[in-house]
Amino acid sequence: MKRKAAVVVVDDEQDLRENVAEYLAARGFTTHTAETGAAALEVIESERISAVVLDLVMPGMGGLDVLRQIKAIDPHIQVIMVTGKGSVQSAVEAMRAGAYDYVTKPVKLAELEPVVMRAAELTLLKRQNSAYRDVQARRGARLASEMIAQSPAMCKVLDMAGRYAMAEMPVLIEGETGTGKELIAEFIHANSGRKEAPLVVLDCGALSETLIDSELFGHEKGAFTGATDSRAGMLEVADGGTLFLDEIASIPMAVQTRLLRFLERGIFRRVGARAEKTVDARVIAASNRNLDHVMAEGKFRDDLYHRLAVLRVNIPPLRDRVEDIMPLAHAFLARLSDAGGQPMALSEDARETLLAYAWPGNVRELLHTIERAAFTARSQGAGEVQEHHLGLVLSPREDRPVATTLKGAGSRHVRTVLEQCEGNRKRAAEMLGISERHLYRLLQAELADEENPRQ
Repeated sequence: MKRKAAVVVVDDEQDLRENVAEYLAARGFTTHTAETGAAALEVIESERISAVVLDLVMPGMGGLDVLRQIKAIDPHIQVIMVTGKGSVQSAVEAMRAGAYDYVTKPVKLAELEPVVMRAAELTLLKRQNSAYRDVQARRGARLASEMIAQSPAMCKVLDMAGRYAMAEMPVLIEGETGTGKELIAEFIHANSGRKEAPLVVLDCGALSETLIDSELFGHEKGAFTGATDSRAGMLEVADGGTLFLDEIASIPMAVQTRLLRFLERGIFRRVGARAEKTVDARVIAASNRNLDHVMAEGKFRDDLYHRLAVLRVNIPPLRDRVEDIMPLAHAFLARLSDAGGQPMALSEDARETLLAYAWPGNVRELLHTIERAAFTARSQGAGEVQEHHLGLVLSPREDRPVATTLKGAGSRHVRTVLEQCEGNRKRAAEMLGISERHLYRLLQAELADEENPRQ
C-alpha cells in the first residue's frame, strides 16, 4: 500500500499484542496497542484506523461489544477477531455482527499478515467509495443548478431525461454542437440507479479509426504494434455505471458491428483476445449529425441506430428557445462573480444583441461570449457589459425582428424538428411531445399567419 495503514491490536495478553504489533510494524503498518476495549475505542476515535485485530474474550467489555461500538464509530473499519479454538461459534457470531474475518490462537503471524492487509485495503476502498458517493451527490446538485430551462422545449427535454434516467435501456441524445448533450448525459446518469458508479466519456470524433476499437473494447498485449501490455477499454472501466459515447456517427462500420453485439448480448472481446468478457454498462450515445442522413449515406448501421435510439432526446438549438438566452447569460455572469470577479450586469443594448444573435455555437458559444465580454468590460473599468464588449456580428435577416417573439421562436422550433424528421409528422409530434393533431393545428395556424400577415 502507498500509505501506511494504521492497525490497532487489542488483547489483554501483553506478550500477544506486542508480538503482533511488532510483526506488523516491521512490515510497514502503523500500529497501536490497547489492553482493553475502552482503550481501543479511544484510539479509534482519535486516529484514522484501517483495521483492528481484536481478541474475542477479554475482561470487562467483551470483543462482540467492542466490535459493535467500532462499527458505530466508523462502519468502514474492518475488524479481525482473535479467538480460542473452543470459541469458533462465537467467532461466527462476530462475523454476522460485521467482523471481516477471524483467526484462532495460537496466532500464526505469517498467516495473520495477509488477512490484515486485505482488511486494510477493503477499509480504504470503502472510504473511497463513500467519498465518491459524496462527490456524485454534489455533482447531482451542481447539475440541477446548471440545468437552466425556461422555454417549454427545454423543460420538456429535462422532463424526458429525468424519466429516462431510471430506465436501463440505451439513450440517444441528438442536437447541434454546443447544445449541452454531455450535460444531459451527466444529468441522466446522476439521476439513475447507477449514479454511485462511474460515468465514462469517450469522444468518438477525436479518435482515429485504428484507435477507437482499442479505446472502446481494450486490447491484449501484442495485439498490434505498440501494444506493449494489456489494457482495459472504456466498456470495462464503465462496468456497473454508464458509458457516454459522444459523436457516435464517427464510429467506423467494423466497430459498429462489435458495439451492436455488446448492446444485444452484453459480451465483447478485447482486440487480440480469444476469450469473451461480460460487463454491465449502460450506453448513452450522442450525435450532432442527423443519423437518418448518415444511415442513408451507408455509413451507419440501421440495426445499431434502432438499438441505440430505444429512448431518444432531441435538444433544440438555442436560437429556437430564446426564452433561455437571458437566464443562461445571467447565470454565467453570476458564476463569474462567484469565482471572485466583481458582480456584472448586462446593459439594455447588450441584452437586445444577445436575443437577436443566431447562436450557431449554441450554449457553449453563449458561455464563451459572456466570459470574454465580462473580462473585456472589467479590463476597461466598466461596471456592466455593453454591446461592443460582446464582439458579436449580427447577420441581417429581413424575415426576423431584432427581438423575436415567443410565438415566432416556437414556430421556428416546430419547423426545425419537422425538417429533422424529413416531413414525418408522426415522428415530429413524438419528438415535440404533442399529438399529431396538435402539430397539424400548429402548422395550419402558421400557414394562416403567412397568408394573412398583420398590417
